[in-house]
Amino acid sequence: MIASKLKEKKNLSTFTLYDVSDPAYDSVKILFYALHTADVWTTVEGMKYDCVVERNPLLPRVPHRDRLLLHKAIFLSPFEMLFAEDAITNKEMIFPIAVASWVVYSNLKVIDRAQDRCNLR
Repeated sequence: MIASKLKEKKNLSTFTLYDVSDPAYDSVKILFYALHTADVWTTVEGMKYDCVVERNPLLPRVPHRDRLLLHKAIFLSPFEMLFAEDAITNKEMIFPIAVASWVVYSNLKVIDRAQDRCNLR
């Protein structure tokens, strides 16, 4: 009689509102790469001024465009592998996109200040 009254408890820990198996949307990937393209462009523009230097310790103080592109290719290659394997989600892309957005915004602010205060190289 006891055995017939037992009920299986639902495992609530397996329920999630966000399915982590969904890969990042193509639009998220495009935004990610567009922001990194904007980072290279704004860095090149900033390097035109004599008072602006690169703050990334992995790059020279005044990097050439080709060096920036090589750096990005190396830095972004793990993301490309994750995208190719559908192994990264939209949620996991929030932080990288936020950081890239902040970098582009900071570069634009530096360029704006340099236009008023600095000379062209």
